[in-house]
Amino acid sequence: MLTSRPNKATTLALAHEAMNDDAVLTELLHLVYDGPHPVCWHAAWVIEKVAQQQPLLLTNERTRLVNRTLHPDTPDGLCRLLLTTLHHLPDDKEINVEFFNFLLDKMTNIQTAPAVQAIAMKLAERISRTEPSLHDEFLCIIHNMEFAYYPPALRSVAQRYIKK
Repeated sequence: MLTSRPNKATTLALAHEAMNDDAVLTELLHLVYDGPHPVCWHAAWVIEKVAQQQPLLLTNERTRLVNRTLHPDTPDGLCRLLLTTLHHLPDDKEINVEFFNFLLDKMTNIQTAPAVQAIAMKLAERISRTEPSLHDEFLCIIHNMEFAYYPPALRSVAQRYIKK
């Protein structure tokens, strides 16, 4: 299915096919979870497009997507795609504390890629809105960050939450 790096047109065509065919969606998800690198990255790119267009198709996959994101061997590029996919999904009723802590760590770790930091911050803020004490913790972390050490993209996202 994904033998080489797909271009944008191929990715969108595969996403459209996955939205209309459960077998294709299942195969892509299998590649995300168990495929070799970089095939899992390409499959994650297609799945992110599916989540953008029809997030309800992936609601039942939330736990597995979170677990793949939390896996210690997940590179930043794949992590960004998985976090973006999760960002497109409707809010979960229960808070996964391990995932929330992971997001807080990713958004504050200066060794993390800026795109991962930014999407982690967006997700952490959205999750924190469901529990006032978590939101207070999130805002405290944001207010105490030394933004001189962070890239402009992260500072821009943080400013939205500081102004509220």
